[in-house]
Amino acid sequence: MIIRHILPAAVLILLIMGGCKNQGDHSSNGGHIVMQLKHTIDNQDIDFDELIYTNQAGNQYMVTEIQWFLSDLTLHRSKGESIKITGNSGCFYVDTDLQGSLIIAPAEIIPAGTYTGISFTFGINEQKNISGLFVNPPESFMFWPEYLGGGYHYMKLNGKWINPEGQTEPFNFHLGIGQEYAEDTGKAAVQQFGESRQYDHCEGYQPPQKLNTVAGFIQNYFSVEFNDLNFTITDGSTQSFELEMKVDNWFKSPHVYDHNQWGGSIMQQQEAMQQGCENGRNVFVIRPLQ
Repeated sequence: MIIRHILPAAVLILLIMGGCKNQGDHSSNGGHIVMQLKHTIDNQDIDFDELIYTNQAGNQYMVTEIQWFLSDLTLHRSKGESIKITGNSGCFYVDTDLQGSLIIAPAEIIPAGTYTGISFTFGINEQKNISGLFVNPPESFMFWPEYLGGGYHYMKLNGKWINPEGQTEPFNFHLGIGQEYAEDTGKAAVQQFGESRQYDHCEGYQPPQKLNTVAGFIQNYFSVEFNDLNFTITDGSTQSFELEMKVDNWFKSPHVYDHNQWGGSIMQQQEAMQQGCENGRNVFVIRPLQ
């Protein structure tokens, strides 16, 4: 008799404990976020391959394609808590020629609750930006040459502009790791590099046959923060956002970027890349979608 009464009681306790566990699991399921990517010039969708735009410096230009990395996507709460998206190595590849890449839909479940902001890294930080991270195209085509620091481009913004001679010339507004060069000592202060056909995916880029020894590398990635979004994630819900890149702002403020000054390729011009990255802090706008 004693055993017959104890067993149902034990089972009841286990059922109660199991019920509490299931309740807790359900309440922590949360929802998802989706980000739709948009690229504009002068607040309008870009007409690619059309020589119809003029930047702040007066350069007439067109955009042919934009490819870039967004990483360390993070959601923030009011008490300093944050949820970082870690799937896909924490990196998302965006390509204006690939419609599927213009929607970022992380698989991670976001805990239910109220959030105050979103942040991300433009490019890839030095811990992750390691050669070989991506082995398949199109991401692998974003490689940054080893002698310039390795890893991957933060962005390739490719196009053409009309140069001072009135000729249409390609430009590669490519952002990534910068370099500091040692002075030529007259000794073994140069390095030999491969033929330019290795860089056919970077139109207009001609790697040097000689280059002063690199003394150090400069990390040009930067954080983009939106601190006043105030949105709520509920169980089973999906919160959607539109993330807009205002492409004309890359050339606008705080620096007036002039293609005539910097030429068609800036991968080894840290001052030009720094101007671009400092302008980049005014490039992105985010808005919730209903």
